[in-house]
Amino acid sequence: MADRKPVPTLFEGQSPDPVLVMGMHNSGSTALSRCLHACGLFMVNNATQCESHFFSNYVNDELLMGGGSNWANYPIMSVDEVMSYRDTVGEFMLQQWRIDLMQWGYDGVSPWGIKDARTCVLLPLYLDVFPNCKVLFIRRDPYDIAASLSHREKPGVGVFNDPQHWKKLTLAHFERVETFGRQHHSYHVVGYEELCQRPVEVGRRIHQFLELPFSDRHGDVYAQTMRTDRLGTRAWTAFKWRVMAIKKGFQVMFE
Repeated sequence: MADRKPVPTLFEGQSPDPVLVMGMHNSGSTALSRCLHACGLFMVNNATQCESHFFSNYVNDELLMGGGSNWANYPIMSVDEVMSYRDTVGEFMLQQWRIDLMQWGYDGVSPWGIKDARTCVLLPLYLDVFPNCKVLFIRRDPYDIAASLSHREKPGVGVFNDPQHWKKLTLAHFERVETFGRQHHSYHVVGYEELCQRPVEVGRRIHQFLELPFSDRHGDVYAQTMRTDRLGTRAWTAFKWRVMAIKKGFQVMFE
């Protein structure tokens, strides 16, 4: 995690709009964001999971969704409800985002990104606030996402073993992103399964979309980060879920 710097009081220059890394919870968006950050796209990681506390916890969770387990509600917030925050939370985002990011090492001019699953629901607002953003959507098999969410503890929910709920919620997230993403001038879809199986090839296409350089070193980052052992989770047995939970615990300890 970057050391926090003094709050900047003056910035002269123009900052680009962000890359919005879109993906349902447990869709591979964290691994993708780690690759992007290591390869030149600035992403604050002060809320774990390669997320910004400002956007993920404060803006998206507390101000827009109301905190707690609301992120897991189905049906999701309507577009009208999301857009009702444009003149309040939307203006606050515009006024504060750069000040917050520069405390964590952002230079104010480089490409940067936001990753948070809640942004799928809130995409209409983000597109209005950041009209020149790029939307990068990582799409994983919804049955695998539902199985994964059913077996993992999540904030405000705990372990909620209801695959049908998670599948409906996943498809609602997908529909919101696809509806507004396809209407946006800069939109790219990444298949999670293909990214895991062909990380260098898919990583190169992602960087072309984002207009970022892609070298052999960048290819190594993708190859070392993306893994195939998380594919096909819908078919996992209870024993395998326990084994993978233990492995995940050890990985977290050594991160």
